[in-house]
Amino acid sequence: MIEPFTFYHSSRRVLFDWDGVARLEDIAAEHGARRIALVADGFFREHALIERLRARLAPALIHFVPQHEPDVAVAEACGAALVSADPDMIVALGGGSAMDAAKVARMLLSNPGPVEAIAGFGKKLRPHRSLLVCVPTTAGTGSEVSESAILSRADGDTKLIFRSPEMTAHIALLDPALTVSAPAAVTAQSGYDAVTHAVEAYVSKAASLMSDPFAESALAQLAHFLPLAWAEPDHREARARCLIASCQAAIAFNSANLGLAHAISAPLGALHHVPHGLANALALPAVTAFNQPVLGEKGRLVGELLGAPTAAAGLSKLRHAIGLDIGLDEFVPSEAARDAVARAALRSGQVRMNPRLADFDQMRAILEAARAPTGGAPPVGAP
Repeated sequence: MIEPFTFYHSSRRVLFDWDGVARLEDIAAEHGARRIALVADGFFREHALIERLRARLAPALIHFVPQHEPDVAVAEACGAALVSADPDMIVALGGGSAMDAAKVARMLLSNPGPVEAIAGFGKKLRPHRSLLVCVPTTAGTGSEVSESAILSRADGDTKLIFRSPEMTAHIALLDPALTVSAPAAVTAQSGYDAVTHAVEAYVSKAASLMSDPFAESALAQLAHFLPLAWAEPDHREARARCLIASCQAAIAFNSANLGLAHAISAPLGALHHVPHGLANALALPAVTAFNQPVLGEKGRLVGELLGAPTAAAGLSKLRHAIGLDIGLDEFVPSEAARDAVARAALRSGQVRMNPRLADFDQMRAILEAARAPTGGAPPVGAP
């Protein structure tokens, strides 16, 4: 019998087109948008793309988000800029940092007050009248189709999580041409973030017949095309497939949630400033080795898609293939620091969605198994 399930999906429209960013002008005209705000990653500050968009869209505001994972101050500054622009269309251009900052800032327009007041799950947020268009420039976070956003906070060991259907973009515009200029490290880290989304959504306790096909398709494409995109930046099909796969993985996790790798990656970012995709690469093989006894047929299929005998072995192999075979000790060298990461990870809501529950000792054992590079071999020592 099929178990009862609930599938969450609030994405309105996904557009895919090489050089699709040129369609923003038509989108604005279609919706009668007259006051357009562009929220862009700081990477694009001196980029020719901004001048192109300035000429085509005549934005009332161009606001650049700093090139680091967004925090409360970044979202508040973006919100203040948007208030002054009073936009009827907001274009968020960049990676997850720019899109998450724009999504939270937009909610502050219709839910004024401190950022912390709108954080959390299940909040009844007032919608804003503006059209939100998210244009990802990396293939990884999937923020363009998720109801969620994540911000760091000063002096915290975890991050603020925001979730509301009102936060989802009305249009996700997938333009793989924008990902070609991404440095190899960004391609690898963002791509492994998407891999982690696909795997954790697939094996989550909240996975269903509705979310599984998105996760399977995402992983199948990433397994083949992510190494190609990393090694051959101009490979058009690889760039396109990775961007689509990232979007599919996010549709899956938006409903099925995530697991222990993301529970661990949050404090790695908050406490040790490890970039999110790299933090997932540090954690996922060891987490999957811990989960292996309960994965069943899904574990076999993940391993098969990755060309390995087990899921954990395949994830180690893929991590090695794209230059992310790095040990946790490079960032968290002391036992006391690993204890702090384990304690913070156990407070994450993603723990209960993981297919196998973990206590403190098991979480610490997972972190011990992640301390050293594996050379592409399966992690050793996971409980």
